[in-house]
Amino acid sequence: MTSSSAEGTQWRIAGAYVPTLAGKSSLLEESRLLLEAYAQSGDAQVACKALIDGVLPQRSRETRASIVRVLRERLLRWHPPTWVLTDLLAFARTTSSDAFHLAMLLHIARQDLLLYNFVQQVIVPRWYAGTTKMIRSDVQGFLDAAQEVHPEVNGWSHATRERLSRGVLTVLRDCKLLKGGVKKQIVLPLVPEPAVHHLIRLLKAEGVACEQIAQHPDWRLWLWDTAQAQKALESYLKEQRG
Repeated sequence: MTSSSAEGTQWRIAGAYVPTLAGKSSLLEESRLLLEAYAQSGDAQVACKALIDGVLPQRSRETRASIVRVLRERLLRWHPPTWVLTDLLAFARTTSSDAFHLAMLLHIARQDLLLYNFVQQVIVPRWYAGTTKMIRSDVQGFLDAAQEVHPEVNGWSHATRERLSRGVLTVLRDCKLLKGGVKKQIVLPLVPEPAVHHLIRLLKAEGVACEQIAQHPDWRLWLWDTAQAQKALESYLKEQRG
């Protein structure tokens, strides 16, 4: 994991693939509830306990605890600066949910290397090749190809891989990168300006040099190219200068 020496923040995950995060779907409403609970208490442990104790609507306590473990990995484990969670809660409270969905796509992918690489290695090339159809076997093909670099995939059961195939595509659909039911298609998301500014702040805080921000691969999670990112960065910097 990379980390920020100033804040002790682990900005993104690295290393082995894990089958648990993408397999749990997007959990966007559950994420909103965690952010609300955190805003009320200011304490991550208290917020997580509140969700397990009954804030989450799922009937089984075991299920609620399992969901909270995933939410911790995505939103809390990496010790984000307070402004990150404040932004996400503000996005979740807005009438238009696109900023929340697309910002959550950033954070879910940055904390799940499997999902991040699937977007970068499968979704992005297909989009630029003009191929938009996505099905479960595309995820299976990605996992097959990943086994040489990520041998941990060899140990996953057929059921685990099937669950991942469903989960990966569902996360990307819920977060506005895909649309459709059984037959899904890649779509170019309309990214609200607050979400764009959120990503710029993330990259700056992570330590990415200003002149390198527009080239960063995180923009491709939204299917943006360098020219789009550069234009957005210039607009942001102009606004900051007043």
